Amino acid sequence: MDVILRPELERLIAAELDSGRSTDSNEFLDKAVYHYLIARELGEEYTREEIDEKIARGLAQSDRGDTVDGEEFFEKLRLRGEQLNRGE
Repeated sequence: MDVILRPELERLIAAELDSGRSTDSNEFLDKAVYHYLIARELGEEYTREEIDEKIARGLAQSDRGDTVDGEEFFEKLRLRGEQLNRGE
């Protein structure tokens, strides 16, 4: 499969690689596609503007100390995924 990326996406991927969070562009694209598909399956599709808004809201909540335990959050997310897979 051949994929042609817009220059701005190439720059974003390069920045991700520079950060060390991904070892190469293939790994990054694998992660990105996987996360996109999971989000879509959970009914969580957002525009870039909506994502930026959610990030800003989350940072403001964090600044106020309004946070939740990460383990608790991921357990709830896992349970929600199981419910969606069962059609509930």
